[in-house]
Amino acid sequence: MEGKIQVNSGDVSIIAVNVDGQSRDNIPSKEENVYFESASCDQGAIGTWDRSNWEFRIQNLTKKKTKCTLNFVSKDALDEQNNIGKMESLLAKDQNQARPTLISDEYNNIRYIGANPQNWVTFNGETWRIIGLMNGIKTTSGKMERLLKIIREKLPEDLSWDSSPSNVNGGYGVNEWSQADIKTVLNGDYFKGQKGADKCYYGSSEAETECPDWSQVGLKKAAQDMIEEVVWNTGTASGTENTWQKGNLAVVQYMWERSDFTGKQCQKGTSYCSDDVQRTTTWEGKVGLMYPSDYGYATDGGGDQVKRNECLYTSLYGFDANSDCYENDWLYDSDYYQWTMTPAPYSSAVSYVFSVSSDGSVGASIAYDTPAVRPVVFLKSNVKINGGEGTSSSPYTLTLN
Repeated sequence: MEGKIQVNSGDVSIIAVNVDGQSRDNIPSKEENVYFESASCDQGAIGTWDRSNWEFRIQNLTKKKTKCTLNFVSKDALDEQNNIGKMESLLAKDQNQARPTLISDEYNNIRYIGANPQNWVTFNGETWRIIGLMNGIKTTSGKMERLLKIIREKLPEDLSWDSSPSNVNGGYGVNEWSQADIKTVLNGDYFKGQKGADKCYYGSSEAETECPDWSQVGLKKAAQDMIEEVVWNTGTASGTENTWQKGNLAVVQYMWERSDFTGKQCQKGTSYCSDDVQRTTTWEGKVGLMYPSDYGYATDGGGDQVKRNECLYTSLYGFDANSDCYENDWLYDSDYYQWTMTPAPYSSAVSYVFSVSSDGSVGASIAYDTPAVRPVVFLKSNVKINGGEGTSSSPYTLTLN
């Protein structure tokens, strides 16, 4: 089966194809025993690979002369690579199970799903969990990679996402990740594993609290060396609360996170919309938080594909109405709210951030609130899974080559 290209509009002028880093003139056929690795398009277009139909799909194609590059890797090369081959192999084996715990989503991300998949991994001397092998991750060196994305259990202290003086947004904080208090802490003293000068907050900027001792619960040198610095997407929903409450399906949320929409939708002038902070939709760094879409994609709906589809086509805001959705989602926790790194736009305020609630829904919390903080990182491509079974009693182990 030869590879195909499917577009929805516009004009693609160049498709560059690489196999094992070598340029070629055509998309390889399915029979050539190669795997799709990554795709990148310019001018805001999004390229994805449809594994079952063996075709390249392009979305958000709005401008002519858009250029896309497709990268494939052969099976022989995969066997010598890092976690791409490992995850592809696990995915292939898992599809034969009565209740799969790995899926390949629309964007060629391999994700763990279900109430308790075998995605445990030892990292930093702690037990973390693998969100998945994520496609199209841009490193700060400009390279497009497929990288493992992992998440920690909650930190010992629940902290504000951001704070502000009472004369800025009413003291409720600013929903811009690039300057958020928790961003500073996670990429500062927490990353360095030191008890330093970063400030932690519980409420407004007047409510400073003592930070945990990051020399005890922060990252150690071996873990620091395994983390890749990448370009994180910090876009959010278009419109305001009336839009995202109805339409934030996992697949839509994923697109929103990669959009040019920011969390500041209101007009400056009111007490809750008064900051002068420049909004951005990407950020370069090492430690972030999960996205709302990570949570949405992590459900298996109860194990039945029909039920999973029902959840995937349910607004994350309405997840609480279907216990099959959240109770079969390993990122859900009934004991606490959890921060994401995505701003939530409101028509009258700029202090809201998406959070996963203890009732299972994805709603908005005020930035100075204190849901649980769960650090998320991408591992370097030369970090390999080299042992373990992925269970809580026998987590995967990692080595850095």
